[in-house]
Amino acid sequence: KQWYQRRVAITAGEKRGCWEEAVTLYELAHNYDKVLEILNEELSRKLMPNDKAHEHINEIAVNVEPRTTNANTGLRKQFLLLLDLYKFHKLYHCGHDKLEEALSVIGRLQIIPLQQDTINHRVQAFKSFSDELRRCIPDILIMVMSILNKLYKNASKTGNSLYGAQNKQAQKIRDQARVVMRFAGMLPYSMPGDTHAQLSMLDAPMRY
Repeated sequence: KQWYQRRVAITAGEKRGCWEEAVTLYELAHNYDKVLEILNEELSRKLMPNDKAHEHINEIAVNVEPRTTNANTGLRKQFLLLLDLYKFHKLYHCGHDKLEEALSVIGRLQIIPLQQDTINHRVQAFKSFSDELRRCIPDILIMVMSILNKLYKNASKTGNSLYGAQNKQAQKIRDQARVVMRFAGMLPYSMPGDTHAQLSMLDAPMRY
């Protein structure tokens, strides 16, 4: 009887869109696969806005994470990836001093290529992404290109003794931008209409 009542309560919560209530009830039932299904959906929906809802879902997910170690491997892998993307998002919005660190997070996650010889592998990996993760990729691409754009402008500055080193760094950033643009063009995914336009605008200053 208690199980039935809990099942009815969970279903009612999901139907009302009360994901927090559903997560709490599924936790009480020790159904961490469903906990992760709901959190993955909510994390992907609230990844980009830099607002209170973004912070709230991240706090809940971080709190739940230690208790999900025995959940479905695929669901947990996506969950941890989305949490890392939240870290990337936060670093991106922390200002210029954190841009290189944000870019290193993207490099570690291996979802957006930054080297020529990884493009095909990343395109193939994209095909196995869940819908929740694919939904995030257009915005992540724009953020990565925005980081490269800002780093390039800084590396291209002249008028000091480090110009030679800066010029070399600027070349590296241009190469990374070429890789990201090629990757975006190869994705078997219909991105929002203005995504490619925004990427091209960010890329323009880094072209030869």
